[in-house]
Amino acid sequence: MSFVACDWGTSRLRLRWRGPDGVSREVACDDGAARLAALPGDRAEAFAGALRRARDRLGAPEGLPVVVSGMAGSSIGWRELPYAPLPFALDGSGVIVERIAPGVHLVSGVRGASDMMRGEETQALGWAEQAGDALPSVATLVLPGTHSKHLRVESGAVTAIATFLTGELFEVLGRHSVLRHSTDPGTGAAAGCADDSGDGMAGAFDEGVAASGRMALGAALFQVRVRQVLHGRPAAANRAFLSGLLIGAELRALPGDDTPIVLAAGSGLKDSYTRAAAGCGLGSRWSAIEVDDLCEAGQQRLWRRWSGGGPPA
Repeated sequence: MSFVACDWGTSRLRLRWRGPDGVSREVACDDGAARLAALPGDRAEAFAGALRRARDRLGAPEGLPVVVSGMAGSSIGWRELPYAPLPFALDGSGVIVERIAPGVHLVSGVRGASDMMRGEETQALGWAEQAGDALPSVATLVLPGTHSKHLRVESGAVTAIATFLTGELFEVLGRHSVLRHSTDPGTGAAAGCADDSGDGMAGAFDEGVAASGRMALGAALFQVRVRQVLHGRPAAANRAFLSGLLIGAELRALPGDDTPIVLAAGSGLKDSYTRAAAGCGLGSRWSAIEVDDLCEAGQQRLWRRWSGGGPPA
């Protein structure tokens, strides 16, 4: 790679570089955009310093360009860039990129009329890069996380974005709502029984997925509390139920047609989402890929497009 790939998230910063020896080197740290934005002083200097420290740890050659995707281009980032509009071509032709420091090139996000993303567009480019000629003509790309994204892809372009606060809801409800008394053993929830096992957790997760299909989400959420108070279900099982409920509610929002669904996730989320997809009747349309290399692959796709003269100034 003739550049350093940088994925700058809300909570984490990750750099990657693959040298001439073919060995991929990676550095990750907690210098996410939210933490840096909260620091006193000049924000641009804070971001530049964090990148410099991470590059020193990475050991890439001095002067190698850096391509940055993600929240560094947001309102809490290094410099806020305008969003590229939908439809967003997966050949990279619609990308907005700006040189924000010597050798540092920041890729903007993408927006529609009622939704937006920063960072996931580069992952979508990476999916297209890896799929090559096998890229489906029509599909939904699911990118789960704190804010899960569903990207509608048609004829080589992202045409719609839908965002679900699945991961954030799981965290907030499980730690800061009345449901914490049912999901956290330290707050009085039952702390272990026969159900508190691998099979028991899977069963509780499946119950949550099923509940997402027969009850409104607001009512189904209170069942977490009911499970503890009326039925003595342990905290771990209630957390599994909550997870299945939220993921199931997200997946049930997918279009009810025969469009292929491609999940891009790490192993833990891949297993959970694939299990929930089966419970929602989506198994025949479902496939899964690893998300880990997608940002790097997307940036490589862009770099190759720019290779004639480098990134735009």
